[in-house]
Amino acid sequence: MTSPSSRGAEPASAAETGAQAGEKYQRILDAAVEVIAENGYFNSPISAIAARAGVADGTVYLYFKSKDEVLRTAIDRNFDRFHQQVLERFQHLDDPREQLEYIAQVHLESNSVNRAMAIVMQTEVRQSARFIAEFSHRHLVKYIHVVREVVRRGQQQGIFRQDVSDGVVAHCMFGAIDELLSSAVFTGRSYDAKATAKQVLDVLLKGIGTRD
Repeated sequence: MTSPSSRGAEPASAAETGAQAGEKYQRILDAAVEVIAENGYFNSPISAIAARAGVADGTVYLYFKSKDEVLRTAIDRNFDRFHQQVLERFQHLDDPREQLEYIAQVHLESNSVNRAMAIVMQTEVRQSARFIAEFSHRHLVKYIHVVREVVRRGQQQGIFRQDVSDGVVAHCMFGAIDELLSSAVFTGRSYDAKATAKQVLDVLLKGIGTRD
């Protein structure tokens, strides 16, 4: 009896460098997101993912235990990049209003930067209670935490109202942008990320800005 990892697996090459292995790993992740976005999670067998990545079926199992793990890893890496991009920009951006706008912009840009991932997040992930729970615990919590910290800094600086819950603001911001992304995915509508981020924050900040 052969295991999944041994069926059609490409033999390991002593000459294969870490960079080559990493490139193959990323190809599998990218292929999984593309295939699942096109066909749906349940209609996307490992064989289709492997074919899109240009590797043997068994090679996928050398890197991942299951299709679930492939998709979970792709989502994790995508949002890790998002958070890293935000944190790096924050090193040169001090104004809480500009920080919120930047978060909104990067969030909105996700549709154009990686449309396949946007489709997966707005369709496939929402159909699975398990994936939604994992996303919420791993990434949504971190997103909300970052926004809340920015709002608190704005409140401390007298920019935002003290009587508004930072948690409510964070969830409102995520919900508004997430709905815009859903619209983009389901209708094919495109948004100017920077201009739309300004509009979202204009609406939001007029509700939490200090009164003159």
